[in-house]
Amino acid sequence: MVKMTEKSLEDIEIVLNPDQKHWMEIVQWCSKTEEWMFTVEDYKIWLESFEKFWFYVAIDKESKEAVASISLSFDRSSNGDKEDDIYYVGMYYVRPEWRSTGLGTLLFDKIMEIGKHSNMALNGVMKMSPKYASKYGFDKMPAYKHDFASIPTEHLVIPQVDSHYVIKDLNEVDESKLVAYDVSISHRSRAKYLMNFISSDDSFTKIALDGNGKVVGIGCVRAVYSNELCAGPFYADNKAVAESLLSKILSSIPDIKKYKTFGSLYPAINSEAASVFEALGGGHAQIGPFTQCQFTKRIFPTSDEKVFGVIECACSIV
Repeated sequence: MVKMTEKSLEDIEIVLNPDQKHWMEIVQWCSKTEEWMFTVEDYKIWLESFEKFWFYVAIDKESKEAVASISLSFDRSSNGDKEDDIYYVGMYYVRPEWRSTGLGTLLFDKIMEIGKHSNMALNGVMKMSPKYASKYGFDKMPAYKHDFASIPTEHLVIPQVDSHYVIKDLNEVDESKLVAYDVSISHRSRAKYLMNFISSDDSFTKIALDGNGKVVGIGCVRAVYSNELCAGPFYADNKAVAESLLSKILSSIPDIKKYKTFGSLYPAINSEAASVFEALGGGHAQIGPFTQCQFTKRIFPTSDEKVFGVIECACSIV
């Protein structure tokens, strides 16, 4: 019988903001074991978009492979109040064979040291949420979870566009209007991040306008590493806008059934979201709690009732 080699932190090197190779190693593993939805481009987008960004990766000295990671990103509130600035914790992942070795704690302690004097936030998966609250102080939470809706693409039922709205391509709408609409939802000052994200490769983005030319919705669906489609940001003033955006976005995706599923993570307080995704799935949608939004100092208010899909989980709460 071959004896398993005991894992030791002495065999690990911690690297800050490593090259793309190690990012892809983490994406491959977290897609495989946790079904997290990230793209090849995400790391580059974060590096180029945030005022401050840290991506710590643990490298196995022998194999030279990434075996664990964590990220920390900083963005400012749109109101200019420093008390409302937030550090987001994300990409907290440890490969199965390295769990219970202390490696995860080592990484988490590094980012807590950076952001400990400010409000910090994360999206905790359900099994980890209590630990984040008790061990690290992420114990301020809204009274609702974020639900994940998953639909096999073979069962997608494309809705109709409501005649009260006009759906435009991204390049047909003034950037300042898009940013202003995002601010009305997120209450964050994140124009660069937003625009880099919704214009990235493998993204399908549409904008909804009302009869007066006012932006009433932003929809982005991305093809992620795991060969799935993920919605976000997906913001809409109402159900009709959300369905109109989905109609145009999904119809624009070539050979859509080559992707396994369509998914969206949304705050359960949005009372219209579940019905949108249930109809979209034609009775085949699977919906259930997936994450809990958590803060260290205080809950930062966002317009979650208009969120049908968060932009992503690592560097944002909305």
